[in-house]
Amino acid sequence: MVANQKKYTDEFRRETADYVISTGRPITRVCEELGLNPKTANDRVLKRRRELGGEPDPRAEDRGLRETKRRIRELEMGNAFGGEAVPAFPRGTWKAHRLARQRAHRETP
Repeated sequence: MVANQKKYTDEFRRETADYVISTGRPITRVCEELGLNPKTANDRVLKRRRELGGEPDPRAEDRGLRETKRRIRELEMGNAFGGEAVPAFPRGTWKAHRLARQRAHRETP
């Protein structure tokens, strides 16, 4: 299957994307004329539009958004537990910690 794939130069890819952008015609029609896969051509056109417009890569924005949402969830979880940090204990030490907190709580007036 790999042997059947056509290899195009970077120049051809760029010129194809520029042709689609400059004519404003639907990608599928242009692909029919040139014998190209519309999905591949669409990817090239989107990439070229980002290059020409100076737009940032949307995947980078998504990554930043996911990181921000993760941080917000962590902070909200901390607030749900009274703002107190919940420590991560090695196996078997949580019980000792809990007992120490119970004793400290009983001793406070």
